[in-house]
Amino acid sequence: MNNESEIDQGVLEENFIARYYIETGRGNFKKTAQDLPIIETTAGWLGSDVAPKLFRKCTGFLASVRQIDVNRGVVTVAFPVVNLKLDENVVPSIWLFMAGGPVFELEKLRKVKLIGFDLPTKILRLLPGPKFGIQGIRKYLGLDKEDLILATIVKPCCGLTTDQVANTCYEAALGGVDFIKDDEKMANPEYCPLRKRVQLVAKSLSRAYEQIGKKVIYCPHISTRPDRLKTFAEIAIENGANGLMVNLFAVGLTGVQMLAEDPNISVPIYVHTGGRSAYSRAVSQGIDTRVFFKFVRILGGDFVRVHMLDSYVLAGNRKEAVEAVNILRRPMNGLRDTVPAISAGLNPVNLYLNLQLFGIDILPMAGSSILLHPMGIKAGVVSLRQATEAYLKRVKLEEYAAGHKELKVALKKWGK
Repeated sequence: MNNESEIDQGVLEENFIARYYIETGRGNFKKTAQDLPIIETTAGWLGSDVAPKLFRKCTGFLASVRQIDVNRGVVTVAFPVVNLKLDENVVPSIWLFMAGGPVFELEKLRKVKLIGFDLPTKILRLLPGPKFGIQGIRKYLGLDKEDLILATIVKPCCGLTTDQVANTCYEAALGGVDFIKDDEKMANPEYCPLRKRVQLVAKSLSRAYEQIGKKVIYCPHISTRPDRLKTFAEIAIENGANGLMVNLFAVGLTGVQMLAEDPNISVPIYVHTGGRSAYSRAVSQGIDTRVFFKFVRILGGDFVRVHMLDSYVLAGNRKEAVEAVNILRRPMNGLRDTVPAISAGLNPVNLYLNLQLFGIDILPMAGSSILLHPMGIKAGVVSLRQATEAYLKRVKLEEYAAGHKELKVALKKWGK
């Protein structure tokens, strides 16, 4: 057994790797760690003769272990790729091996959390990855390489007509946003159907473009059952959408993959991950959020919301936030990067903090601090741009606000 950080490259060529934090609670950590790979793959041989070579080849093994104390530690399990049909069902199979077996149900495990995974090159080559990456998005929008892409969300969640949504998008576009998405609770009800909403939004954004010459991406929410997902995507794109939004847990891992691999869908995909905390929030139990971030990237998500500093929702700590963004950016077999989106109470004050931590290659999404700015929607956008300017110039926010009224008003409303 190796140290957990020293997985042999030869092992990774023929296996996919999953890392688990486990607590046994009975002083039997080593035995449980040794049994876990077998339980999660073939289980024990039940024949009367000696287990055949193929069976042994298909059995998982313990690639590394780091014992923290007598009952706790991190184990790394190698799952043989030979068990997969790579050209048909690789993603569902990987998921079932890592998270769908008895690992989360074993009585002798008091706690278990899937904290990470790695895939061999032969699998990564089969997966689409993002179509654009941060620079591809900037190029599409006609922005410079270091321009901040600023976003807003259509709010409130429900109760808006198609005309009201279109008008909100128009005002935000005139204000200078680059990206607009539906709220995840926009479920295409009868009072705000997908086709008509997208038509009206597309017209409003076209009208704004004629006035200020600024292109805006709009991502309508299209989450639905698998057999209708592509139809919804086609309806959205045919009626003027230049982006799409789905929820990872509503459409499933392969739903994202299916959209990303479709040659007729050449627009960026925003992957919403609402529901992830149901898997990850419990301490030392469940599935780490960073596992989902990695799946979003390899399956083709162009955007995904990560932890935001100073948010009103569960956001993790700084270390987790940095690790999450690294997963979306670091080199991975030639895959493009996924753009980290930050939201949930974004305003000029905490935007500055998040830019200090993550840099300029993020998608800040502000709702109320744009739509409820005391000087209006345009001023809300301008105040966020001014906070960005302060960051880039390495000037303190309060100092920069002295000469910029939109930012000064925003700090008075949202400052602490």
